[in-house]
Parts: sequence; C-alpha cells; structure tokens
Amino acid sequence: MSENKTGYSSTTDTSYVTCPYFVGHGKREIRCEGTIGCSKCSHLFLTEEDKRFHKKNYCENRYTRCEHYLSIEHWRWPDE
Repeated sequence: MSENKTGYSSTTDTSYVTCPYFVGHGKREIRCEGTIGCSKCSHLFLTEEDKRFHKKNYCENRYTRCEHYLSIEHWRWPDE
C-alpha cells in the first residue's frame, strides 16, 4: 500500500470501493460523509487489520450492511 506525505493511502487503494459515502482512508482510519450535512466522519480502528477487514467487507463489497451507511440512509431518507 503506498501512502502519500499526509499518511493517507493513494487513490489506487480505493479503486474497489463501491460505497457512495466513502471519502478516504489512512493507516487505521476510514473517512466517510457525515450524518450532518456538509460534514465528514472519521472511523479510527484499533488495528490496521480491523480497518482492512471493514474496508474490504463493507466499503468495497456489502456497503449496504455497514452501520454508518445505514445511519446516513436513515437520516437522509427517514420515510423509506
């Protein structure tokens, strides 16, 4: 995984991400759109392995099962 000077991984690391709310990621962090308009949310994982697991299994795959995705959907579209 290549990282730039900010410590965040390059865009090649995000080529498989399908979640529409994914914003970026770092060594142990995933950044998403926030539940409050015009905001971002940062999820800091205890280990890099935990972060990789979540990114692979939710951001890149079954994002509709992600708790953060469900939270955003609930607040943006409460009647659906």
